Amino acid sequence: MKRLVLLACILLVPVASAYAQFNFINIDCTANGETSARSINNFGEIVGRTGQNGNDHAVLIKRGKCIPLAPNTILGTNWSEAFKNNDRGDVVGEYDDSAGAHGFLLSKKGVLTTLDFPGASDTVAYGINEFGTVVGEFDLFDSDGNFIAEHGFTWKKGSFSQVDYPDSADTFVGGINDFGALVGSWDAAPDYTGHGFVRSITGKFTTYDVPVTGAILSQLNDINDLGLMIGIYYDAGDLVHGFLQVGRWFTSLDYPAAYETSTWRINIFGLIVGNHYDSASDSANFISHGYLAVANGKHDIAQHLLPTPPEPANAVDAQGNAAGSRLHTNARHHFAIK
Repeated sequence: MKRLVLLACILLVPVASAYAQFNFINIDCTANGETSARSINNFGEIVGRTGQNGNDHAVLIKRGKCIPLAPNTILGTNWSEAFKNNDRGDVVGEYDDSAGAHGFLLSKKGVLTTLDFPGASDTVAYGINEFGTVVGEFDLFDSDGNFIAEHGFTWKKGSFSQVDYPDSADTFVGGINDFGALVGSWDAAPDYTGHGFVRSITGKFTTYDVPVTGAILSQLNDINDLGLMIGIYYDAGDLVHGFLQVGRWFTSLDYPAAYETSTWRINIFGLIVGNHYDSASDSANFISHGYLAVANGKHDIAQHLLPTPPEPANAVDAQGNAAGSRLHTNARHHFAIK
């Protein structure tokens, strides 16, 4: 633990610099499919999904092993993905069936709870804090399957509350910290520019846009207990980049040689996880590979957290060459989930 505290000090000071300050470590659980890294808790445990040919399931990466989450439940039989894990061992995410997308809460005791916002067409749980408050978004579609609107929510002990940025058409809530601050994104209409937002512990909303000329969407995915925020933005060419915001300091995060990069979680020690896509085709088909970003030169500190890289000739490495797969077909989210 002391070594990780040292890492936090190293990572959080020079954040004004470019991505050369970060060492990116590829994460793959399979040589023939895809892996996502959506969250890392303060014990270094990572959650996401892994699989191939669209047959992906929620996974826990712990002590160098890829462990299926609740494989004897619907998380193991249907497409599923974990989006956040807290230090208590609770995990939230999404699973899909013929009706659409459903949020889930998998407790540390192994109890699986489906989270469906009342009246929603789709529901996805994206975040959970140490007090058990879950956040996410739900979508509304008409009877013909046309998108109507997206709204955020909080859930705790069986009770949902809707969250909407003031006067917005759509709202996505991606993260919550232990103080109750929320982050996400909003827009004025489905075809308008998307903006990030922060909702303070007092309930005050503040809009956020990345300081990048020409950016057409900003989305905040996480805020840790130190107030460090990460997310994604779309540049003028409609390509996705990750970023880290610490106070007034901003830096883009791009996995070396990747076509696109997304950034999803940052823990209290400054360890960052996200996904990279190695080609336009991979991006279009959501064929992702996870990564862990740490302070440059500190590769050894985090390496023990990750699975052994796959060895076959068609394994995915930091230079690309991903094997074929496909996106699950039930997800219909409005904001970016790369």
